[in-house]
This record gives sequence, structure tokens and C-alpha cells, in this order.
Amino acid sequence: MSRDKHQRRLLPAYLATGSGTASLPSTLDTLTALRASGRPLASYHTPVHGRVVELVTDGSLTAVEIAGYLGLPVSVCLMLAEQLVGDGLLNASVPTPDALAPSRAGRPSRQLMEEVLSGLQALRVA
Repeated sequence: MSRDKHQRRLLPAYLATGSGTASLPSTLDTLTALRASGRPLASYHTPVHGRVVELVTDGSLTAVEIAGYLGLPVSVCLMLAEQLVGDGLLNASVPTPDALAPSRAGRPSRQLMEEVLSGLQALRVA
């Protein structure tokens, strides 16, 4: 019997992490940007760990994007990423939207202040 591409897995997805048990909640966010550090995989890493590192070798992806590429639940992808960050194979950073980045003077950007003003004016009219 051949397995259809869209058929569900027979094993729990968290077994992809190699731990065999569910771990503590991740400290990473779903929009955390992940990049490969260039370090080699250890012998205890699973093929899924290798695939995560392979996906981010030439750039960065968010944890949600990696989960989509691998077809795994986001929570499992966060566990994998947490393990790889802890082992030094991935670097993680939370992206800051340009509008929220402070200006050179340490104040909110002009774009953000214009958006706030526009929103307040819309409330006043309504």
C-alpha cells in the first residue's frame, strides 16, 4: 500500500526532535528569524535537524516558514529550532518592523508618529 502525499503521519511529530518526549515550551517566537551559524551537525541530530539547518543555510527564515516547508506543526518546529540554537547551529533574532525602530535621536520614527496621528484623526471624525 503506497502512502499518499497528504496522508497523516503515523508517528507523533515531536519524535522528529529526537528526544522521544515532549519538551518544555519554547522561548522562541513564531516570527523569530533563524540563520545557520555554519557549525556542523553532531551525530545525535536527526535528519529533520539537518533539514532545518539546510533550509536556512543561504539566508534566514522564520520558524513558521520552516514549519510550512517541513510540513510539521509550528510547536515542533519551535522545539527543533530551540535545540539547534542551544547547540549553536542556528542564530535567532526577532525582527523589528521599520516603523517601530527608533530614529537616531532615540525617539519613535516619523513614519510611526504619522500613522498614530492618522489613526487618532480617524477616531475623532468617527
